[in-house]
Amino acid sequence: MTMREAIRRAREEEGAVTIVVALLLVIMLMVTALAVDVGRLLYERQKLRNTLDAAAQAGAFELPGSAVTAQTVALNYATANDPNSHPSVTFSCMVGSTGATKQVPPNAVGSTCYPGPGPYDTNVYPGLKCNTVVCSIPCPPTTGVVCNTISVRENRAVPFYFAPIVGLLTGSTGSIVSSACKGACGSPPTNPMDVVVVADRTGSMSAYLSSLTAAIKNMLQYMTPSMQYVALATINKSTSACPTGNWVSVPFTNNYNTPGASAKPYPLNTASALVSAMNCMKTSSGGTWLASPMKAAARYLLGIDANNLGSLPARSGTIRKAIIFETDGEPTESTLAGAVDLNSAADIGNSNGLTACSNLLTIANQAKAQGILIISVGFGGANSAYCTGSSGTRVRDVLAGIASNDPRGGPSLAGACGTAAEILAENNDGDYFYCAATGTDLAPLFITALGQLNSHSRFLALP
Repeated sequence: MTMREAIRRAREEEGAVTIVVALLLVIMLMVTALAVDVGRLLYERQKLRNTLDAAAQAGAFELPGSAVTAQTVALNYATANDPNSHPSVTFSCMVGSTGATKQVPPNAVGSTCYPGPGPYDTNVYPGLKCNTVVCSIPCPPTTGVVCNTISVRENRAVPFYFAPIVGLLTGSTGSIVSSACKGACGSPPTNPMDVVVVADRTGSMSAYLSSLTAAIKNMLQYMTPSMQYVALATINKSTSACPTGNWVSVPFTNNYNTPGASAKPYPLNTASALVSAMNCMKTSSGGTWLASPMKAAARYLLGIDANNLGSLPARSGTIRKAIIFETDGEPTESTLAGAVDLNSAADIGNSNGLTACSNLLTIANQAKAQGILIISVGFGGANSAYCTGSSGTRVRDVLAGIASNDPRGGPSLAGACGTAAEILAENNDGDYFYCAATGTDLAPLFITALGQLNSHSRFLALP
């Protein structure tokens, strides 16, 4: 090979190397560009997820009271976290499922939310979706409709910085949805609780005892006996009608239903003392006492009076102590000189209705100061009666006054509860006072009250 040929070949090889190096540089630049933009796309996706989570959680806190307010709050949170965020907001009614059959159980709608009239139990409501745990029913935020779940959704285009050199101008985060629910959300809570149910079985309730006991038994079917212990107190303290004895007539029980392979509602255990008491409570008489049964329930719950909690299995976690107090009318007590003090065991009573109502408020406030959550239910005449006479303090306002503050910290308040619309509004305003006009109205109330014991909001996946 001549010198000239050697020089020519060397120059050709140098040219080829230069081309290869240039191509490799372009490829490396493309890979780097794509890596940077893909990283940015992942970052924007997570940023959007965080924004929507915050928006959904904030909106859910306003439920079930006002979907309009919930939507406004959610959108404001989204914008505050990211000015470029403009999500869409939808609502649903999340209730329990029948399990393998994936249907809406009887009485589920109305106990935690109300998405409007629809053939829920026949599973043909437009947009209804069920899995083996929960059912989601579309819930348009209109008048008379109460929703418990908010979904915040957005799909955002992300402009690329480097990828346009290879023709990729933008990427997409994909459709991201965050859903949050307030309250029971289709399955009553499994956190540990000690609950005393105070049920009115006075003479005026005789015609409604079957509805009352059915409502309480319905609640028991949705509870978790290994975590939630339930005792029964009654108004009044009868020695002739079943169950008999003290105000607290059935101690804490943890065998009221039979969990197993079946989905909630669980079958009741008819051998349970609590279920037996419900089944035998068919008649009653006597006047309406208020402060004494509240006092007895609180003392028993707190262990001031001996209870049987020490004989039941220990549970992990913080145990919530609660009283569900139901009555149907104005006080008709006799005067008893016991102290209006939770630390005194003596019964109290006053023939002056205003004083009787005041005593109830005093005892309830002392119980709440000890950490007891009180849920009150005004039935029938309690929603129109006065503590005494035909004017002055209404019983329903007193019952709202004994209820714990709502989750936002404001007082529980009583609405008129005179019409179906008023009852619906009252029972879905997010506080701890409820009302019922008829025995049928009682059916879902105790489940609703149970759901309120777990009134925080939480994220969940829709069916």
